[in-house]
Amino acid sequence: MASSKSIIRSAVVLLLVLSLGFIGLWFLGGNNIEIKNQGASQINTAANEEISDMFGDLGGKTPQETLSMFIIALEKNDLTLATKYFIPDNREMVSEDLSRLDNTKLLGDLVKDLKNITLGTLKNETHYYFEISDADGQISAELQLVKNKKGLWKIISL
Repeated sequence: MASSKSIIRSAVVLLLVLSLGFIGLWFLGGNNIEIKNQGASQINTAANEEISDMFGDLGGKTPQETLSMFIIALEKNDLTLATKYFIPDNREMVSEDLSRLDNTKLLGDLVKDLKNITLGTLKNETHYYFEISDADGQISAELQLVKNKKGLWKIISL
C-alpha cells in the first residue's frame, strides 16, 4: 500500500511540473510562432562572397585548364597569381602554405607532382577531383576544384 501511494504521489508531481511548464510556454510563446531558416544566411554569405570576389573571372573553362594555369603561375614563382585560382575562403591559408613551400625549396617538388597528374574524376556538375601521385606512384594528395557561377573552375583545396 505504501508503494502505491508513492507512485501516485510521483505521478501527481510529474503532472504538476509538466502542466506548469506548458502553461509557462503558452504565456511566453505568445500567439505568433516564427520559424527562422538559419541556412539562408549561409547562402546569402556565399552569394556575397561570389559577388565580392575580385578574381572570380580567373580560372579555366575546364579543370585541366585551371590546373595548367596554376602550374604556370607556380613555375614563374608568382605565388600571388597562384592563390587567385583558389576560392576566396582558402586564399589566405594557401598563400601562407605556398610561401612556406617556397622558403623550404619544396615548391619545385609540388610543381613536378602537379605536372604528373594524368586523370581526374568529375563528382558532379560542379566538383572535380585530381589525384596527385608521388614519385613512388602512390596517391599523396587530392586537388579539388569547383565551378563558380561564371562557369570557371576554382581550386578548393590542395
